[in-house]
Amino acid sequence: MRRRDALSIHNERIKMFATIFNAAGVAFFGLGFARPLVDDSVKSTPSIVLFLAVSFAMWSIAYIVLGQLKTDDPEKETDL
Repeated sequence: MRRRDALSIHNERIKMFATIFNAAGVAFFGLGFARPLVDDSVKSTPSIVLFLAVSFAMWSIAYIVLGQLKTDDPEKETDL
């Protein structure tokens, strides 16, 4: 297997993993905050705060995971 093929496989897996976390974040946001907002039943309850915190955490993990993408150009590689 060539390096470019392995690199492409790695990057696609990273993007898929980030998409999963993003979708989970959207689901938690929708179920915990957006739906009660539409239903006119928004109260400042701990569950709403918990759902918002979990959705923010999922989006943050997706952002961090995307930082693991690699390039075949050594000049563009950055190690954080």
